[in-house]
Amino acid sequence: VLRDTEDVWTDLFKQYGTTYTDPKLVLFDGSIRSACGNAMSVMGPFYCPEDEKVYLDLSFFRELKDRFHAPGDFAQAYVIAHEVGHHVQKLLGIADQVEAARQGASEKKANALQVRMELQADCFAGVWANHAQDSKNIIEHGDIDAALGAASAIGDDRVQKQSQGYVVPDSFTHGSSAQRVGWFRRGYESGKIEKCDTFN
Repeated sequence: VLRDTEDVWTDLFKQYGTTYTDPKLVLFDGSIRSACGNAMSVMGPFYCPEDEKVYLDLSFFRELKDRFHAPGDFAQAYVIAHEVGHHVQKLLGIADQVEAARQGASEKKANALQVRMELQADCFAGVWANHAQDSKNIIEHGDIDAALGAASAIGDDRVQKQSQGYVVPDSFTHGSSAQRVGWFRRGYESGKIEKCDTFN
């Protein structure tokens, strides 16, 4: 999956007259130290812009299947493509702009900006799926449903409802299930980076 994302983003960046550099992949289970600090499995997969590495927590994939009921290879592919989407944001300068805007912002505003970042990464995952399908015909029947199921399962509203019994929208950091599904679908159906502007 990572190699497929590299192929797709290299081609897309070339079309826009720029160069894509591959992120590094780090697999972990339990805890790990990154340039962004110590990470525990409870955090799940993440992207660290300081070292340009995608950290994949293997226990999260088990949890995706068992706790969130979102099994399947393509559900896992969606998670990887989402984290690579954060790398794309870093390379395009979006991550730095958002981080600057979050500095000094209220918690509510900072969370809202973070949600937009996450939804854009979902959209970029959809863009990847579109182009991977066009170039390699990798998507099988049910794969997109698996990706959408994973996006829905890890929406803030669903996770909060499951863990605490109620939903606090101002505390969202990734977006609701419907938002995550909608932005992945938008990227997948369009295949265009410019359709992923979650900030306007």
